[in-house]
Amino acid sequence: MDQQVVRDIVEQASRAPSIHNTQPWRFIGSGDTLQLWTDESRGLAVIDPTGRARHLSCGAALLHARVAAAAAGFLPSVALLPEPAQPQHLADLRLAEGGADDLDAELAGAIGARRTIRSAFTSETLPDEILAELRRAAEQEGCWARLVDSSDDAAAVAVLLARADETESADPAYREELRRWTMAGDDATEGIPSSAIPDVAPSQRGSNYRLRDFEPDREPGAPADEDAGPPPVERPTVMVLGTTDDDVEAWLVAGQAVGRVLLTAAARGVAASPLTQPLEIPDARRRLTLELGVVGHPQMMLRLGFSNEGSGTVTPRRPVEDVLREGDS
Repeated sequence: MDQQVVRDIVEQASRAPSIHNTQPWRFIGSGDTLQLWTDESRGLAVIDPTGRARHLSCGAALLHARVAAAAAGFLPSVALLPEPAQPQHLADLRLAEGGADDLDAELAGAIGARRTIRSAFTSETLPDEILAELRRAAEQEGCWARLVDSSDDAAAVAVLLARADETESADPAYREELRRWTMAGDDATEGIPSSAIPDVAPSQRGSNYRLRDFEPDREPGAPADEDAGPPPVERPTVMVLGTTDDDVEAWLVAGQAVGRVLLTAAARGVAASPLTQPLEIPDARRRLTLELGVVGHPQMMLRLGFSNEGSGTVTPRRPVEDVLREGDS
């Protein structure tokens, strides 16, 4: 296969979202197959000790690679966990010549537009047809999708989010881990830049859902600017994605579903950001399952809406040379 084609696919795959923008993946090109491996050294020991979120991130990168390959005129096929003796080898993406999937080719055009938008959304609600399309995107990849669409559900999720966020923020190890991934310089190729972090602390925003504060050294409970008046009310749509099982294969399936949902959202002009604090604390995750009455395991919770931020902030990515090599592993 042409080396430049492989590089282009990997470059698009690397635009996938990942927890704290850790980009915990690497690729090996071999003949007509692109291997996906996970890089355990880029894991987050405090909030992701099982590697669940790391595997979701790699699954999202796999989905990006699939749609990029489709746009390049290939028919991609995936084998998950092809080597049981090599658990870091997550997938083989085989690229066959042939007619491309039109939908995946369309989604490839949204890769460059997709951003994580952490600022406030507008008050405009998402149309039912878009919500239905996002649900179908998750189901196409083998996940279920549950909207938090009642006042009781919204209240329960809001409480779980706030409590989980407070628990994590009170942990010095959590703050140190967060600091590692948010304090990089302007030439960084990973982590979350300061330009992507809202100036106002999440606890001071008018949102019923607590976002993560990526400023680890912000004073807790810092008062809002009194001259600015009350913050606008934020009532985003929240969607929970989950799987029947809760193992590595399920995490990779969920990661691909998250990738497809986010690219579908970007293609429709919908902004999104994750709400994952309750998923990082086992008791809170179990409670979320009970509160929503779902069967299975929640894997991702997304905040969805429309944004006035425009295209949003581009977060850094490692160069292709750092994540791709040719030859055998």
